[in-house]
Amino acid sequence: MKTNIMILISLLLVGCVLPETGVHTGSPRPTIYLEGNVDGADIYVDGLRVGSANMYDGNPKVLVVEEGAHIVEIRKGNLVIHTEKTFVSNGESKKIIINAGGK
Repeated sequence: MKTNIMILISLLLVGCVLPETGVHTGSPRPTIYLEGNVDGADIYVDGLRVGSANMYDGNPKVLVVEEGAHIVEIRKGNLVIHTEKTFVSNGESKKIIINAGGK
């Protein structure tokens, strides 16, 4: 009798364990990369500095961003040399062409 009760309690406890679940959309996050003269410049996305602009040339490094609208700025010191508002969706890779009047 004790054995039957222990088996019953064990089965009830095992039945109470919740399964682990996760949600994956399957879509990669959007990316941004730069083309043009960006030596010595920094990239800002939505007002936040994310690094040196020459790091994100698309070969192979790209900047992973959230889906939606973003304001991308390229700055050399305090001088804004390029500003662009862009929208990126999941899986999209957006090229931003920099024309700063230089080489």
